[in-house]
Amino acid sequence: MEPFAQAKVVAGWAGRNNKVHKIVTAGPGATTQALAGVLVLVNTGDGQGDLPGALAAYLNSTAAGIIVNGYGTVLSPGLIAAAEKSRMPLLVFPQAIEVQELAGSLTLVLELVKNRTIISFSEGYRLRQLTNLSQELPVLLNQLTAYLQNPAVLLDPAFQLLAAGMSGHGLTAAELGRLVKAVRPLILERRQSVPLAAEPYHQQLTGFHEQAMNCFVTPLVLAGQLFGYLLVFEDAGPVNVLDAGRIGEVGLVCLQLLINRRNTEEIEKKYKQQFLYDLLYNNFESTDELIKRGRYWDWELTGPQHLLVAEPDDFKQLRNKDRVLAALALFFETFLRSHFLQAIVTEMQDQVIVIIPAAAEKDRSAKLLIKNLANLLQANLQEAAFETTVSFGIGKLHSSAAELCQSFQEAKHALDLGRFIREKGHITHFEDLGVIRLLSHINAEQLDEYYKEQLAVIIEYDEKNNMNFLAILQMYFQQNGDLNATAEKLFMHPNTLRYRLKKIEELLDVDLQKLEIRINLAVACKIAKMHKTNL
Repeated sequence: MEPFAQAKVVAGWAGRNNKVHKIVTAGPGATTQALAGVLVLVNTGDGQGDLPGALAAYLNSTAAGIIVNGYGTVLSPGLIAAAEKSRMPLLVFPQAIEVQELAGSLTLVLELVKNRTIISFSEGYRLRQLTNLSQELPVLLNQLTAYLQNPAVLLDPAFQLLAAGMSGHGLTAAELGRLVKAVRPLILERRQSVPLAAEPYHQQLTGFHEQAMNCFVTPLVLAGQLFGYLLVFEDAGPVNVLDAGRIGEVGLVCLQLLINRRNTEEIEKKYKQQFLYDLLYNNFESTDELIKRGRYWDWELTGPQHLLVAEPDDFKQLRNKDRVLAALALFFETFLRSHFLQAIVTEMQDQVIVIIPAAAEKDRSAKLLIKNLANLLQANLQEAAFETTVSFGIGKLHSSAAELCQSFQEAKHALDLGRFIREKGHITHFEDLGVIRLLSHINAEQLDEYYKEQLAVIIEYDEKNNMNFLAILQMYFQQNGDLNATAEKLFMHPNTLRYRLKKIEELLDVDLQKLEIRINLAVACKIAKMHKTNL
């Protein structure tokens, strides 16, 4: 495992199986007392005065081993002889390694073997060999499956499949998919009651092939951060102690690979987000420049693009907002990758933006296609029991990617305005907003004046008599004047609704059967709702 593949044991090999349970960085104030089971990390660049003397003191202590970072001429023959005599492993690096990288890797090893409480240097060498055998997750999972004769899968934190071992067992890919789907809610339920930890556990599944089956769950966790799950379904037989050890080793390798992958993605993400910000806010000198920069990430931006903006409902009230947004973006990216050759997904301003190349359909077909996709995303979020509902705004399809900035503003507009004309979890296309699109561009003072002129009487009546005539009128127009549907929504008898609508007509001195009156009041009701939601 990097960076330890670069390290050499120069002395004390006889103590390679010393137990380690803690890591300590050497320093001027560090003590050599009570070091049993401790691995001492010595950095030659720390500016210590008598470093050879300090090393000699550690070699005479009860420490489990010493790692020297950037040894130079420090290690004299006397120090090497002392290490051999005390049977204390002495590891060195030809070149200095970043202390943070060393400490992080050491902590990773110790944290993920807590279930065994120890790790030996010989185990570490076997682990490096296993890492060097395969840097590809599918190959690694196939090796594990063949060894266990039980299917193994690797999932990301959103339970999307990253790799699966498909050899050496009798389950089909479809059956394996159903098992993953069945175990997901059980793992989520446990996460709500048990603190997130790296310790593996058994989870029982029922109703599969008319019999119970155990799943051996290994959360891939480091420093409280979840990177995924390694699952082994005990189809052919239970996992024994030796199997659990091998699963733990493979889990460690998977975790290291996932960490490396995430670190790389985080670096790329910064550059991608800057490019997408420029794209969505039209910060380009030319379309050619836009297309050229997009191709760096294999994004073909020569044609028209669909654009959606998604936002969790009640986002301001959610805890762990960053985590929720990241999980939503990951879910979209994984789902779309299996349906489209190209899909751009990014987080921006507490929203998730999705850009997808448009096919050659006519405008009407293209609109239906993108709305169906939004419905499909929403249905899969519900099926996956995502922790909150999500609303979508969709921009118009423009002729070139250079006009994505306009589609972006339209999608944001559709998302915001859709919140007061529809319920949570809405999907609103900009073209479906109708008159609301016009209202959103009129001066706020003019809108305020208009709705008060039309509705002031019943607003005042509601306040004085503790009634809800304005809400009744808004629901009546929302249900297209359908008395029965309106009564059902308001939990009111139709006769009661008729009486109250008659009272509203009297108060406003209008006839609701006249088209012009209905249009004026319907628009006023929409403005009132916009005013209430500060849109």
